[in-house]
Amino acid sequence: MLALGLAACLATAYGAYTLAGYSWGQVVGYKSPYVRPLESPDATLSAIYVPAELNPSLPNPEPALSGRVVLVVVDGMREDISRSAMPGLNTLRGYGSDLTLTVPQPSLSFPNWTTILTGAPQTISGVTTNWYTGRVLAPTLMDAARDAGRRVAIVGPTDFGELYGVASGPGVSLRPWPKSGYLSGTLVDDALRIAKATDPQLLVVHLPDLDEAGHEYGGASSQYREVAAKIDVDVARLVSGLQRADTTFVVVADHGHIDTGGHGGWEDSVVKVPGIFAGASATLGTGTGRLEQVAPTIAVLEGMRAPAYASDTALRSVLATTSAVVFAADVAHHAAFQGRFTDTVLGHSFSKLDLPSDMIGRAVSADKVAAFVTERRLSTERMQRAPYSLVIVGVVLAVLCVVGFTSWQALVSALAGTAAYYALYNGLFFWLHRFNWSLSAFNTETHVTAFMNGRMVETVVAGFLGVAVSALVYPLLRAVPKGPRVRGYLGGWLALAPATVLAIQGTLAVQVAWYLWWYGARVSWVIPDLKWGFKADLDMIQMTALGAVAVLAPVVTYLIGRYHPRVRVGRMTS
Repeated sequence: MLALGLAACLATAYGAYTLAGYSWGQVVGYKSPYVRPLESPDATLSAIYVPAELNPSLPNPEPALSGRVVLVVVDGMREDISRSAMPGLNTLRGYGSDLTLTVPQPSLSFPNWTTILTGAPQTISGVTTNWYTGRVLAPTLMDAARDAGRRVAIVGPTDFGELYGVASGPGVSLRPWPKSGYLSGTLVDDALRIAKATDPQLLVVHLPDLDEAGHEYGGASSQYREVAAKIDVDVARLVSGLQRADTTFVVVADHGHIDTGGHGGWEDSVVKVPGIFAGASATLGTGTGRLEQVAPTIAVLEGMRAPAYASDTALRSVLATTSAVVFAADVAHHAAFQGRFTDTVLGHSFSKLDLPSDMIGRAVSADKVAAFVTERRLSTERMQRAPYSLVIVGVVLAVLCVVGFTSWQALVSALAGTAAYYALYNGLFFWLHRFNWSLSAFNTETHVTAFMNGRMVETVVAGFLGVAVSALVYPLLRAVPKGPRVRGYLGGWLALAPATVLAIQGTLAVQVAWYLWWYGARVSWVIPDLKWGFKADLDMIQMTALGAVAVLAPVVTYLIGRYHPRVRVGRMTS
């Protein structure tokens, strides 16, 4: 039984290790199926389901509402800090629309720079992490502005060159990401100089220093507030230098920071960011919106088409017009996008006959069709995955039954050890470290390996505790317990260790099975909820580390069995 138990533990650990690597790689290496040339409408499902009044041939945009748009991205700016430590922004809020924007997941820099500039969330753009390399396939606001014949200027980090195809020129200033010091003041100087020289109609300015302060000191630190105050002065200087009657200022952030520093997850301090629209054609007010809506709103202001893969509509509430004509091109673009999104989601697995009868025709909005088709495909795929997840649950139950039939005392002891394992591991994770199931937990990408290694070490510690508790409980369940030195009992004591490890691995495997059923291991057309994806990866990391525990834990059960007070009494009375 010992050899069989060890083999099962090690096989489970290897399988979990392999699956964890695959699952992580699927998100990091996700290839969007949506980013492709937008072909002219034909007899596709998009042509069938887009309402007739929203023909995907797309009307021409109306004339620009604003002569110039200045888009300022303050990297890593928390909404609460923007209100309490940045009086210049509060003044700007008083001249326009003050919004709270929700950013898409994962709330990382490259993905949400891309969302701001293209209107495409991660599922659409394919940019899921800061490890993305090469040119982003989705066209940007800068591309759309150039296509519309508008003058463009860009000031920001050198990453913009590779990600968005920004080439050096008189209207461009790209500087290396700061590793120390303060760069935003220099970038604002560059923006003012370039604006004076080239008079751009779209100026994009990216300021990186607040994100650096968040990572280094935390979003609740005094240092973070100090850098926010410095950036506030520079933004105010930019606004003062560029202010004129036909200029609209748009100030947004790509994400915030948790108190201890880091982002990527779902915490309010990370995913709720400020959005300010002030100046020409901006109306006074407050409200909410999504980061995906920034690009199409700027497109309406500029009188140009939204970037090709902008997935949402413009923020109508921030613009000082209610004319349906002004938004006609935006509405038609969105309907066409949703139609093509629907085509891609349907693929070859569905047909128009899968839609209910009240959706067949041209009277149903593209949003409703897209939502229905998305949910239908998710439900169908979950039904297809259910048997595999049930097999995992069945195997776990079978293993526990084998342990129970061999020795019910061993099963009860193993479950007691499992409870002790979870108490220690989760106590360390949630109480000591104050972690959540969130990508924000490891602060920066350079900390990922150390973070995962730390969880593996804590898994080993908690695993040995679980085995020790199991060995302590085991003699209490026998009327006359015998120690491992009694003939015929050594094997049982040693096998108790892998039995306990298997019980822990099994309960983790059941949780992973739920994730695999609900989201799947393969990421092909939609990014899963990364809160649960992160948890599933942590579960598999634990299952991997428990393989090492299984190899060494028999020593623990042997020693406890030998020196347990009740066992010693039992040996004397036997």
